[in-house]
Amino acid sequence: MVMNPMAVMRRENTRLQAENEQLRQELHNLREFVQILHELVQTSRAMTSDAELLPLLERVFTKALSLLNAPDGSLMLLDDEKNELVFMLVKGTLAANLLGYRIPASSGIAGWVVEHAEPALVRDVRRDPRFSQAIDEQFTFHTQSIAAAPLIGDGRVYGVIEALNQPGDEPFSEDDLALLGLLCRYAGETLADIERRQPETPRPG
Repeated sequence: MVMNPMAVMRRENTRLQAENEQLRQELHNLREFVQILHELVQTSRAMTSDAELLPLLERVFTKALSLLNAPDGSLMLLDDEKNELVFMLVKGTLAANLLGYRIPASSGIAGWVVEHAEPALVRDVRRDPRFSQAIDEQFTFHTQSIAAAPLIGDGRVYGVIEALNQPGDEPFSEDDLALLGLLCRYAGETLADIERRQPETPRPG
């Protein structure tokens, strides 16, 4: 069989274009990641009141979902006194339902992440025994995949960020989880730094 040189060149050109687009996207994500880290440092140094804490977390949370291309997600903070996770920030389909909602601190993937102070990558939640279907069933939602990482500072777990369901039901990757984990680590250290300077920083109540 004689190969058509033009067809081979077109296929190779298409492949190279796809690789270049992927590299451009990765570079864009890296720049956004560096930008949000810079914002974390600058904002935490300039904070003068507890009222500025939630907007800071919202910037981190929004950027995390953007970097992972996740349409749905949540940021939960740990209420130590009640041993519950509180949905402080929610994006996507369930935003109106879950804001302020509470779950047991040991519940689901988020609870596992908080309890073990480790990130979790779940490509198919139906195959993971840690997954709790309670929220899906109550609010008629379909969770397919999860990337979650703890907000840790000074060895203390403040909460967790969960990103859900990349478009097309594509599972999250190890690179996605590493990016989320780094962002959460810096955010957690920022929370710890703020708490050191402002001992009365309120916890969810």
